[in-house]
Amino acid sequence: MTDHETQPAILILNQMAGPMTWELAEDMGEALGSVALFTGHPDTLQKSHPKVQMFAAAPYHRGSFIRRALSWVHYWLQAFFWLWRWPKETPLLLFSNPPILCWLGWLMRTLRGTPYHVMVHDIYPDVLVRMSGFSEKHPLIRLWRWLNRRAYERAKVVMTLGEYMAATLALQFDSTKTTQGQIEVIYPWVDTEKIKPIPKAENWFAQKYNQVDKLTVMYSGNMGLGHDIETMLEAARQLKAVPEIHFMFIGTGPKWSLVNDAQQSENLKNITVLGWQPENDLPYILAAADIALVSLENEFQGLAIPSKSIFAMSVGSIIISISGQHNELYTWITDHFCGAVCPQSDVNGLVAYLSKYSWQQDSLITTHELARQLALTRFTRTANVTQIIETILYE
Repeated sequence: MTDHETQPAILILNQMAGPMTWELAEDMGEALGSVALFTGHPDTLQKSHPKVQMFAAAPYHRGSFIRRALSWVHYWLQAFFWLWRWPKETPLLLFSNPPILCWLGWLMRTLRGTPYHVMVHDIYPDVLVRMSGFSEKHPLIRLWRWLNRRAYERAKVVMTLGEYMAATLALQFDSTKTTQGQIEVIYPWVDTEKIKPIPKAENWFAQKYNQVDKLTVMYSGNMGLGHDIETMLEAARQLKAVPEIHFMFIGTGPKWSLVNDAQQSENLKNITVLGWQPENDLPYILAAADIALVSLENEFQGLAIPSKSIFAMSVGSIIISISGQHNELYTWITDHFCGAVCPQSDVNGLVAYLSKYSWQQDSLITTHELARQLALTRFTRTANVTQIIETILYE
């Protein structure tokens, strides 16, 4: 630790520290005095806060498993050496990006006695088994599970985002061996004061892309191999003769070109395709969506929660989830009447829901209000960040 660095109360490690991690760092810094954040996220590295010490690390690389794995290992090795600059008593908060990061906590506890806490946002190696064709008997998967089990059981506490994810984790290690004695469920959150409804007539983004008088159906985020973009695109094709319904696809990923190529080659005027947008524009972009599309492949049920759904609720968008029934998002939508759920590949079902909302304006307004209310009661930044801080301090 150099002279100009103050002693942080906790070290936060997340290779892709997006808005939620940054907000957590800000609030923990205010509550605890000072924190240090080690990340490779380019947007987050541009931010500053007097209570957050920022340290740059290797960025995450999307693409093939090999490319992703190399970026994980690069970050892990950097993190190993970075941790030695701090006193061994300084606790760690380790996110699951990279998914091998919890092993570092176990290693540092073994070598130095450093206490650590784990926050699981994506459950590996399950993702590889379900999506990449790895067998449970593969030596890599068996080793991965062995390392995970030991890392989780020696943590002070293991936290995750929902009950289905907690149930998946509970089958993989003995949570009674953690200091907390159980898996803690802490829902994802959104800054509801920043991400809020904005009337289209007052929203420059909606005006710029001529959405003020449209029913805007938006997919915003990563268009990866695990997202059912094809069903959304086919629904747009079927609704191309309905001018009042307009689709916006915003983001990047392997399937971005699928949408972009179709839009251009088929002259689909009811589709707008954009790349990643500046983070400062996010409140206006999200608020332009009357309906937010979310995809959770069946193979991902119990392994992850699309955080974009929480942001969409906060602006009052109706959520249409293309997913199964065994996941948190299905429960939230159906219990709180803030949208609909379509089975994977159900184009006709998606078209029917979109058509219904296009002519049932009263239903549209009511569902907007219910979505916003759910965000305000369950997914607020203040309540959920406070839960993390209290869990870490008093486990």
